Amino acid sequence: MKAKLNRVSGFPAHAFLAAALVVCAATAVRAGDPADGMAKVLDGYVTSERIAGVVSVLSDRDYHVQFDCAGWAERGKHKMTPDTLFAIFSMTKTFTGAALMCAIDDGKLSLDDEVAKYLPEFADVKMKDGSKPNRLLTIRHLTTHTTGWRGGTGVVNRDIPLREVARQLAARPLSFQPGETFAYGNAWICSAAACLEIAVGKPYEVYLKERVLDPLGMKDTTFTPNAEQLTRLVCAYTSDDKPLRPAADRCVQQLVFPKAKPVFPSASGGLFSTPRDMIAFSQMLAHHGEWKGKTIISRKTFDSVFAVKQTPVGIAQPYTCGSWLYGDWFGHEGAMRTDQRANLRTGHSRVFFIQTENKAGSAFFQLKKDWHAAADKIQGTPPTVFGN
Repeated sequence: MKAKLNRVSGFPAHAFLAAALVVCAATAVRAGDPADGMAKVLDGYVTSERIAGVVSVLSDRDYHVQFDCAGWAERGKHKMTPDTLFAIFSMTKTFTGAALMCAIDDGKLSLDDEVAKYLPEFADVKMKDGSKPNRLLTIRHLTTHTTGWRGGTGVVNRDIPLREVARQLAARPLSFQPGETFAYGNAWICSAAACLEIAVGKPYEVYLKERVLDPLGMKDTTFTPNAEQLTRLVCAYTSDDKPLRPAADRCVQQLVFPKAKPVFPSASGGLFSTPRDMIAFSQMLAHHGEWKGKTIISRKTFDSVFAVKQTPVGIAQPYTCGSWLYGDWFGHEGAMRTDQRANLRTGHSRVFFIQTENKAGSAFFQLKKDWHAAADKIQGTPPTVFGN
């Protein structure tokens, strides 16, 4: 079956709800978006059955938003819309970073704080040879993947609480001295969230909701989708440059409901969200912590902490607290290939939603490049830098 384009686009912020209900197969030409622009890029990949469906959202600095939705959330049944629910995996890390910035604003913690101040078991961390590390392990090390540990706890199905993730991590020996190497992982971000819980005196997910999600109106961003939200949950497909078929890698388990046992919030990769919700978060980042007159993160904390490379001198990876910094772009990808970017110089933001196998295939990676190129043209931004 050939999938047809289902597109909602070109509407200002006050028309979001009405726009989401519009289904249009005709080509729409928007100011700044030529007739052969984003719609053609996405539709080409869907009609050739290289992907099942995709959503693109672009925003300018004045909060004018363009939605482009192509193809199927569930093939033959449900089209992609701005309100389709996706697992966003490691995009969650940037939310954890934002919550930590709020705690810094509240005077509850500092990135320089020793982890053992909040989680006493970390006072006994040892190197593989049994010696003590040559420097204190800090929250900065946890949030920038520079702890010195390797391996760790995954996020699929999220079957242990944050505090237990941290306890298990502290019991393991360090492979390298803190702050001397970069190794991307999930357990250290979850341990940073466990510190946050102690510092603010609330569960991580409660604090995140109160300080970030609710002020941004992100009603569909959650660790535990409810029954209504699950009716909008996307299905995952892959082609791997072969006929399109349901995805089958381990990450797909995140989309399986009901769960066989209780799940817990994963601060490194457990959130679900929608394109409509995520563009608000990206807009906030592009506006240095502000969103439509609301201060989510103070400009001082955002500019001096969040928007600054926090990996130590000598480590090349341009990572801050739960997010990548490439040129003017601030953002993160997710395991099933969602993407979020905010331009700290121009105020533009963009999000890309697809649900495919983590390994994806060449068609997907070419689509991502084509999407960024079309977005750069529409938004008038320099060519996107790739790296994460």
